[in-house]
Amino acid sequence: MTFRSSILRRGASLGLGLSSVLLLGGCATYTPDGGLGIARETASRELRQDTVRIRNAADMARVQERVNVLLRSPLRADAAVQIALLNNRGLQAAYNELGMAEVQFVQAALPPSPTISLARLVSTGGTLDIERQLLVNILGLATLPQRRAIAEVRFTQAQLRAAEETLRVAGDTRRAYYRAVASGQLVTFLSQATEAAKSASEMFKRLGETGAANRLDQAREHVFYADVAAQLARARLQHRADRERLIRLLGLWDNIAALKLPSQLPALPGRPLTRDNIEREALNKRIDLRIARLEVDGVGRQFDLTSWSRFLSVLEVRGILNNERSPVVEREYRLQGGNLVEERRTEIERTRISGLELEFQVPLDLGEGRMRHAREGYLRAVNRLVEKAVNVRSESREAYQRYRGSYDFARHYQGQILPLRQIIADESLLRYNAMLTDVFPLLAEARARIAANATAIEARRDFWIANTDLQLVVIGGAGSGGGGEGASVAAVAGGAEVGH
Repeated sequence: MTFRSSILRRGASLGLGLSSVLLLGGCATYTPDGGLGIARETASRELRQDTVRIRNAADMARVQERVNVLLRSPLRADAAVQIALLNNRGLQAAYNELGMAEVQFVQAALPPSPTISLARLVSTGGTLDIERQLLVNILGLATLPQRRAIAEVRFTQAQLRAAEETLRVAGDTRRAYYRAVASGQLVTFLSQATEAAKSASEMFKRLGETGAANRLDQAREHVFYADVAAQLARARLQHRADRERLIRLLGLWDNIAALKLPSQLPALPGRPLTRDNIEREALNKRIDLRIARLEVDGVGRQFDLTSWSRFLSVLEVRGILNNERSPVVEREYRLQGGNLVEERRTEIERTRISGLELEFQVPLDLGEGRMRHAREGYLRAVNRLVEKAVNVRSESREAYQRYRGSYDFARHYQGQILPLRQIIADESLLRYNAMLTDVFPLLAEARARIAANATAIEARRDFWIANTDLQLVVIGGAGSGGGGEGASVAAVAGGAEVGH
């Protein structure tokens, strides 16, 4: 057997050993969609919308084409959510993180990589020493099934987080949509009120020039016009801010002008929803609660793994194959022509050494520190799960109470206050035209009517935001609610009324 054939045979042996180790790695492979299945299923089932991953220019072109189609008509809430799920790059970044988590999962399912070392040493006497070593982490191989199960739990958590992020983007978009439409509706109403106040102010100016109106009534009418104009300017600023927030969530870049919003909010439903089992439903479906349960499962598996391997930190076996070739000079003497002649002949002496080396490390505290750390981690996960369950129940109750309260409030303004305000305004105008009252009660009533209409618009907006929160509080991704931000124009109008 030649030296070359020997090397090939040893290399084949090492390759066979390496292949055997790799075959122990299980069957974890990359999914075609980068693990997006749960997020896509959640978006389809809970939102009736699609979500995709953008990986190349062709995907981007398809998304852009679909966004352009949705922007051709005045935007509805569902269309806004669909655009955000397709075009929001923050959501795409979350999907990229999911892809990175899948890589970690696949790598964690592989056995520990063997370490191969080769050394070629030459001594001054011409001795050639070739050493080959194969180092295998036995402890890693023995715990591979447990580590793979833990990695699978972590990957499922990452998939659920991607689904939760999808719901969060959908919820934020829907809230931003209702805020933008409501502020636009308020701008339209205040523009009409400003035009009417402007006409009245100009009329009183002409009456003052003819002596038919005194300076006090003129000043009251002029300041009323100024107040309404100031409210309009403030409402326009708010509308621009709300529109820009919606644009950010939609991920629009160069087709901002194509965004058209409806002139008013959707009408209130005929009757409110009844959710008698909302707490149980939320406990069963909330994604963040599912993540917390998986956290307990993963930490529990980690605790079992630590208990099993507490007495060993390192356990490795090293295979060693050493081939040594040493030149040996043999001398022979013979008579030639009466003289003694020396002849030298060099031969190669081969020596082969093989063996195994076992290396292990025992912690000085016999693993007590690792056990305590794992136990505390498990208890922390359990406490977080219980805390999350308490919060989910409370949040679901709060969301439904806010939903019912905002519905009743909006319905009260729509069915009671606005009609009464209209009657009072009509009667006040009749009395003023009949010269039974002066201009002050008429202006006071005009301010109250503007405040009532503004509050009614904000109440309807708050209802639709509460409706969004109610839908998301059951499945997850609810984020921050939208209550308690309204009454800005109403407060201004009310303050103006008190001040004058």
